[in-house]
Amino acid sequence: LVVFVPPDSIIPESIIEKYNLTYLKNGGRVGTTKLRGFISQGLILDLPEGKFKVGDDVSKILGITKWEPPVSQNHQQANVISKKKLNPYFDKYTEIENIKNYKNIFEPGDMVVVTEKIHGSNWRAGNLPIVIDKTQPFIYRLKAKIKKLLGETHQFVYGSHNVQLHGKNKSNNYYGEDIWGKICAKYDMVNKIPKDYIVYGEVYGKGVQDLTYGLDDIDFMVFDVKYKGKYLGWNDLKTFCEEYDLPMVPVLYVGKFEEDTLEKYTSGKSTICPKQIREGCVIKDFNEEQHKRIGRKILKSISSDYLLRKNGTEFK
Repeated sequence: LVVFVPPDSIIPESIIEKYNLTYLKNGGRVGTTKLRGFISQGLILDLPEGKFKVGDDVSKILGITKWEPPVSQNHQQANVISKKKLNPYFDKYTEIENIKNYKNIFEPGDMVVVTEKIHGSNWRAGNLPIVIDKTQPFIYRLKAKIKKLLGETHQFVYGSHNVQLHGKNKSNNYYGEDIWGKICAKYDMVNKIPKDYIVYGEVYGKGVQDLTYGLDDIDFMVFDVKYKGKYLGWNDLKTFCEEYDLPMVPVLYVGKFEEDTLEKYTSGKSTICPKQIREGCVIKDFNEEQHKRIGRKILKSISSDYLLRKNGTEFK
Protein backbone atom coordinates (compact mmCIF):
# COMPACT_ATOMS: atom_id res chain seq x y z
CA LEU A 1 0.00 0.00 0.00
CA VAL A 2 1.02 3.60 -0.67
CA VAL A 3 -0.45 7.04 -0.03
CA PHE A 4 -1.94 8.84 -3.03
CA VAL A 5 -2.03 12.62 -2.69
CA PRO A 6 -4.42 14.16 -5.26
CA PRO A 7 -4.02 17.58 -6.90
CA ASP A 8 -5.04 20.62 -4.86
CA SER A 9 -3.56 19.17 -1.67
CA ILE A 10 -1.21 21.23 0.50
CA ILE A 11 1.91 19.29 1.56
CA PRO A 12 3.59 20.32 4.85
CA GLU A 13 7.21 21.47 4.83
CA SER A 14 8.39 18.32 6.62
CA ILE A 15 7.26 16.08 3.74
CA ILE A 16 8.67 18.48 1.13
CA GLU A 17 12.07 18.27 2.83
CA LYS A 18 11.90 14.48 3.36
CA TYR A 19 11.27 13.74 -0.32
CA ASN A 20 13.20 16.74 -1.68
CA LEU A 21 10.10 18.07 -3.48
CA THR A 22 11.74 21.36 -4.40
CA TYR A 23 9.04 22.25 -6.97
CA LEU A 24 6.50 22.37 -4.11
CA LYS A 25 8.42 24.84 -1.95
CA ASN A 26 6.26 27.78 -3.04
CA GLY A 27 3.16 27.02 -0.98
CA GLY A 28 3.21 23.22 -1.05
CA ARG A 29 0.28 22.88 -3.45
CA VAL A 30 0.17 19.66 -5.46
CA GLY A 31 -0.94 20.32 -9.02
CA THR A 32 -0.61 19.07 -12.57
CA THR A 33 2.80 19.21 -14.17
CA LYS A 34 4.90 17.59 -16.89
CA LEU A 35 7.78 15.38 -15.82
CA ARG A 36 10.06 13.97 -18.54
CA GLY A 37 7.34 14.53 -21.13
CA PHE A 38 4.56 12.85 -19.16
CA ILE A 39 1.66 14.52 -17.36
CA SER A 40 1.77 14.02 -13.59
CA GLN A 41 -1.33 14.52 -11.46
CA GLY A 42 -0.72 13.92 -7.78
CA LEU A 43 1.96 12.29 -5.63
CA ILE A 44 2.64 8.83 -4.25
CA LEU A 45 4.22 8.74 -0.79
CA ASP A 46 5.28 5.99 1.60
CA LEU A 47 2.64 4.73 4.00
CA PRO A 48 3.10 6.04 7.56
CA GLU A 49 3.60 3.62 10.43
CA GLY A 50 0.45 1.87 11.56
CA LYS A 51 -2.20 -0.54 10.32
CA PHE A 52 -4.13 0.69 7.28
CA LYS A 53 -6.39 -0.70 4.59
CA VAL A 54 -7.23 0.49 1.08
CA GLY A 55 -9.34 3.67 1.23
CA ASP A 56 -8.20 4.94 4.65
CA ASP A 57 -7.74 8.71 4.91
CA VAL A 58 -4.29 9.50 6.31
CA SER A 59 -4.31 13.24 5.57
CA LYS A 60 -4.51 14.28 9.24
CA ILE A 61 -1.69 11.93 10.23
CA LEU A 62 0.57 13.41 7.55
CA GLY A 63 -0.62 17.01 8.03
CA ILE A 64 -1.93 17.27 4.48
CA THR A 65 -4.76 19.75 3.93
CA LYS A 66 -6.98 20.75 1.01
CA TRP A 67 -6.07 23.83 -1.02
CA GLU A 68 -8.72 26.56 -1.02
CA PRO A 69 -8.91 29.10 -3.87
CA PRO A 70 -8.36 32.75 -2.91
CA VAL A 71 -11.24 35.20 -2.70
CA SER A 72 -11.52 37.45 -5.74
CA GLN A 73 -11.93 41.22 -5.71
CA ASN A 74 -15.50 40.63 -6.87
CA HIS A 75 -16.30 39.13 -3.48
CA GLN A 76 -14.55 41.96 -1.67
CA GLN A 77 -16.81 44.46 -3.45
CA ALA A 78 -20.04 42.61 -2.61
CA ASN A 79 -22.42 43.27 0.28
CA VAL A 80 -22.66 40.12 2.38
CA ILE A 81 -25.78 39.28 4.40
CA SER A 82 -25.14 38.79 8.13
CA LYS A 83 -25.38 35.21 9.40
CA LYS A 84 -28.48 36.04 11.44
CA LYS A 85 -30.37 37.09 8.29
CA LEU A 86 -29.47 34.12 6.07
CA ASN A 87 -32.36 32.26 4.50
CA PRO A 88 -32.00 28.58 5.58
CA TYR A 89 -33.63 27.39 2.34
CA PHE A 90 -30.91 29.01 0.20
CA ASP A 91 -28.91 25.84 -0.39
CA LYS A 92 -25.30 25.95 -1.54
CA TYR A 93 -24.54 24.11 -4.75
CA THR A 94 -23.15 20.57 -4.77
CA GLU A 95 -19.40 20.26 -4.16
CA ILE A 96 -18.37 18.43 -7.33
CA GLU A 97 -15.47 15.99 -6.92
CA ASN A 98 -13.00 14.95 -9.61
CA ILE A 99 -13.90 11.71 -11.37
CA LYS A 100 -10.24 10.61 -11.18
CA ASN A 101 -10.77 10.10 -7.44
CA TYR A 102 -14.11 8.28 -7.83
CA LYS A 103 -13.80 5.51 -10.35
CA ASN A 104 -16.77 3.30 -11.24
CA ILE A 105 -19.43 5.76 -10.05
CA PHE A 106 -20.65 5.84 -13.64
CA GLU A 107 -20.83 2.46 -15.36
CA PRO A 108 -21.18 1.61 -19.06
CA GLY A 109 -24.83 1.92 -20.06
CA ASP A 110 -25.76 4.60 -17.46
CA MET A 111 -27.80 7.43 -18.98
CA VAL A 112 -25.76 10.61 -18.50
CA VAL A 113 -25.54 14.26 -19.47
CA VAL A 114 -22.11 15.78 -20.20
CA THR A 115 -21.82 19.57 -20.23
CA GLU A 116 -18.89 21.92 -20.71
CA LYS A 117 -17.38 23.17 -17.46
CA ILE A 118 -17.14 26.95 -17.58
CA HIS A 119 -14.27 28.77 -15.87
CA GLY A 120 -16.08 31.47 -13.94
CA SER A 121 -17.75 32.06 -10.59
CA ASN A 122 -20.64 30.13 -9.08
CA TRP A 123 -23.93 32.08 -9.04
CA ARG A 124 -27.27 31.28 -7.40
CA ALA A 125 -30.60 32.98 -6.84
CA GLY A 126 -33.94 31.85 -5.44
CA ASN A 127 -37.49 32.79 -4.54
CA LEU A 128 -37.78 31.21 -1.11
CA PRO A 129 -40.10 31.21 1.93
CA ILE A 130 -39.65 34.04 4.41
CA VAL A 131 -38.32 32.62 7.67
CA ILE A 132 -38.74 34.30 11.05
CA ASP A 133 -36.96 33.09 14.19
CA LYS A 134 -35.81 34.57 17.48
CA THR A 135 -32.11 34.64 16.51
CA GLN A 136 -32.76 37.38 13.94
CA PRO A 137 -32.46 41.11 14.81
CA PHE A 138 -35.71 42.61 16.14
CA ILE A 139 -36.14 45.12 13.29
CA TYR A 140 -35.56 42.40 10.70
CA ARG A 141 -38.21 40.17 12.33
CA LEU A 142 -40.64 43.08 12.54
CA LYS A 143 -40.27 43.87 8.83
CA ALA A 144 -40.67 40.21 7.95
CA LYS A 145 -43.87 39.95 10.00
CA ILE A 146 -45.30 43.03 8.31
CA LYS A 147 -44.53 41.53 4.90
CA LYS A 148 -46.33 38.34 5.87
CA LEU A 149 -49.33 40.31 7.11
CA LEU A 150 -49.42 42.00 3.72
CA GLY A 151 -49.55 38.61 2.02
CA GLU A 152 -45.87 38.17 1.12
CA THR A 153 -44.75 34.58 1.74
CA HIS A 154 -41.47 34.49 -0.18
CA GLN A 155 -38.33 36.60 -0.62
CA PHE A 156 -35.84 36.93 -3.44
CA VAL A 157 -32.28 35.97 -2.46
CA TYR A 158 -29.06 35.75 -4.47
CA GLY A 159 -25.36 35.18 -3.99
CA SER A 160 -22.22 33.24 -4.87
CA HIS A 161 -21.39 29.67 -3.90
CA ASN A 162 -20.62 30.39 -0.25
CA VAL A 163 -22.31 33.68 0.60
CA GLN A 164 -25.72 35.28 0.40
CA LEU A 165 -25.58 38.87 -0.83
CA HIS A 166 -27.84 41.92 -0.81
CA GLY A 167 -28.17 45.07 -2.83
CA LYS A 168 -27.57 48.68 -1.93
CA ASN A 169 -29.67 50.23 0.79
CA LYS A 170 -32.34 51.52 -1.57
CA SER A 171 -35.93 50.37 -1.39
CA ASN A 172 -36.17 50.02 -5.17
CA ASN A 173 -32.91 48.10 -5.66
CA TYR A 174 -32.79 44.34 -5.04
CA TYR A 175 -29.16 43.79 -5.94
CA GLY A 176 -25.78 45.48 -5.74
CA GLU A 177 -23.16 46.28 -8.36
CA ASP A 178 -21.29 43.00 -7.84
CA ILE A 179 -21.12 40.49 -10.71
CA TRP A 180 -23.84 38.32 -9.17
CA GLY A 181 -26.20 41.27 -8.77
CA LYS A 182 -25.53 42.45 -12.32
CA ILE A 183 -26.64 39.06 -13.65
CA CYS A 184 -29.81 39.25 -11.55
CA ALA A 185 -30.58 42.65 -13.04
CA LYS A 186 -29.71 41.63 -16.61
CA TYR A 187 -32.08 38.66 -16.57
CA ASP A 188 -34.73 40.24 -14.28
CA MET A 189 -34.40 37.35 -11.86
CA VAL A 190 -36.50 38.92 -9.12
CA ASN A 191 -39.54 38.76 -11.38
CA LYS A 192 -38.57 35.59 -13.23
CA ILE A 193 -37.78 32.87 -10.68
CA PRO A 194 -40.99 31.18 -9.44
CA LYS A 195 -41.68 30.40 -5.79
CA ASP A 196 -39.65 27.63 -4.11
CA TYR A 197 -37.03 27.48 -6.89
CA ILE A 198 -33.27 28.05 -6.75
CA VAL A 199 -31.37 28.61 -10.01
CA TYR A 200 -27.66 27.77 -10.17
CA GLY A 201 -25.32 29.07 -12.85
CA GLU A 202 -21.83 30.27 -13.71
CA VAL A 203 -20.87 33.92 -14.20
CA TYR A 204 -18.06 34.25 -16.74
CA GLY A 205 -16.36 36.85 -18.89
CA LYS A 206 -14.05 39.83 -18.47
CA GLY A 207 -12.69 40.27 -14.95
CA VAL A 208 -14.02 37.00 -13.54
CA GLN A 209 -11.18 34.54 -14.30
CA ASP A 210 -8.28 34.34 -16.75
CA LEU A 211 -10.47 32.65 -19.39
CA THR A 212 -12.82 35.38 -20.65
CA TYR A 213 -14.44 33.47 -23.54
CA GLY A 214 -14.00 36.48 -25.81
CA LEU A 215 -16.32 38.73 -23.80
CA ASP A 216 -15.75 42.40 -22.97
CA ASP A 217 -18.43 42.15 -20.27
CA ILE A 218 -19.91 39.35 -18.15
CA ASP A 219 -22.68 36.85 -18.78
CA PHE A 220 -23.94 33.63 -17.23
CA MET A 221 -25.32 30.19 -17.99
CA VAL A 222 -27.55 27.89 -15.94
CA PHE A 223 -26.32 24.41 -15.03
CA ASP A 224 -28.89 23.29 -12.43
CA VAL A 225 -32.21 24.17 -10.81
CA LYS A 226 -33.70 23.06 -7.50
CA TYR A 227 -37.38 22.90 -6.57
CA LYS A 228 -38.27 22.48 -2.89
CA GLY A 229 -34.84 21.08 -2.10
CA LYS A 230 -34.54 18.63 -5.01
CA TYR A 231 -32.58 19.05 -8.24
CA LEU A 232 -34.57 18.83 -11.46
CA GLY A 233 -33.90 15.98 -13.86
CA TRP A 234 -32.41 16.84 -17.23
CA ASN A 235 -35.67 17.13 -19.19
CA ASP A 236 -37.30 19.29 -16.50
CA LEU A 237 -34.19 21.49 -16.34
CA LYS A 238 -34.30 22.09 -20.09
CA THR A 239 -38.02 22.88 -19.97
CA PHE A 240 -37.50 25.35 -17.11
CA CYS A 241 -34.74 27.25 -18.94
CA GLU A 242 -36.75 27.38 -22.16
CA GLU A 243 -39.88 28.62 -20.36
CA TYR A 244 -38.01 31.41 -18.52
CA ASP A 245 -35.63 32.23 -21.38
CA LEU A 246 -32.43 31.46 -19.47
CA PRO A 247 -29.19 30.36 -21.22
CA MET A 248 -27.90 26.87 -20.40
CA VAL A 249 -24.35 25.54 -20.25
CA PRO A 250 -23.24 23.92 -23.53
CA VAL A 251 -24.33 20.28 -23.83
CA LEU A 252 -21.56 18.04 -25.14
CA TYR A 253 -23.33 14.69 -24.94
CA VAL A 254 -26.57 13.04 -23.81
CA GLY A 255 -26.71 9.26 -23.91
CA LYS A 256 -25.24 6.08 -22.50
CA PHE A 257 -21.94 6.32 -20.63
CA GLU A 258 -19.09 4.45 -22.32
CA GLU A 259 -15.44 3.87 -21.46
CA ASP A 260 -14.28 6.59 -23.88
CA THR A 261 -16.90 9.21 -22.95
CA LEU A 262 -14.58 11.31 -20.78
CA GLU A 263 -11.72 11.04 -23.26
CA LYS A 264 -13.98 12.49 -25.96
CA TYR A 265 -15.36 15.45 -24.05
CA THR A 266 -12.85 16.52 -21.37
CA SER A 267 -10.31 18.28 -23.60
CA GLY A 268 -10.35 20.42 -26.73
CA LYS A 269 -11.56 23.92 -27.49
CA SER A 270 -14.42 25.63 -25.70
CA THR A 271 -17.76 25.50 -27.51
CA ILE A 272 -18.45 29.01 -26.21
CA CYS A 273 -15.26 30.49 -27.68
CA PRO A 274 -13.27 28.21 -30.03
CA LYS A 275 -10.16 30.36 -29.53
CA GLN A 276 -9.93 29.22 -25.90
CA ILE A 277 -9.21 25.87 -24.30
CA ARG A 278 -11.93 23.92 -22.55
CA GLU A 279 -11.68 23.74 -18.76
CA GLY A 280 -13.20 20.29 -18.80
CA CYS A 281 -16.63 18.76 -18.47
CA VAL A 282 -19.24 17.85 -15.87
CA ILE A 283 -20.97 14.49 -16.03
CA LYS A 284 -24.19 13.79 -14.16
CA ASP A 285 -27.00 11.28 -14.06
CA PHE A 286 -29.81 11.97 -16.54
CA ASN A 287 -32.53 11.32 -13.94
CA GLU A 288 -30.77 12.70 -10.84
CA GLU A 289 -30.20 9.39 -9.09
CA GLN A 290 -28.17 9.04 -5.90
CA HIS A 291 -25.06 6.94 -5.29
CA LYS A 292 -24.31 5.39 -1.91
CA ARG A 293 -20.68 6.54 -2.06
CA ILE A 294 -20.96 10.20 -3.08
CA GLY A 295 -24.65 11.06 -2.79
CA ARG A 296 -25.68 13.07 -5.81
CA LYS A 297 -24.34 11.40 -8.96
CA ILE A 298 -22.31 14.24 -10.46
CA LEU A 299 -18.54 14.52 -11.08
CA LYS A 300 -16.10 16.67 -13.04
CA SER A 301 -13.27 15.85 -15.42
CA ILE A 302 -10.61 18.54 -15.91
CA SER A 303 -8.55 19.03 -19.05
CA SER A 304 -4.79 18.60 -18.74
CA ASP A 305 -4.25 21.55 -21.10
CA TYR A 306 -6.29 23.71 -18.74
CA LEU A 307 -4.34 22.53 -15.69
CA LEU A 308 -0.99 23.15 -17.43
CA ARG A 309 -1.82 26.66 -18.66
CA LYS A 310 0.35 29.50 -17.39
CA ASN A 311 -0.83 32.47 -15.30
CA GLY A 312 -4.21 30.88 -14.67
CA THR A 313 -6.57 32.12 -11.95
CA GLU A 314 -8.64 30.00 -9.58
CA PHE A 315 -10.72 32.48 -7.62
CA LYS A 316 -13.78 31.52 -5.62
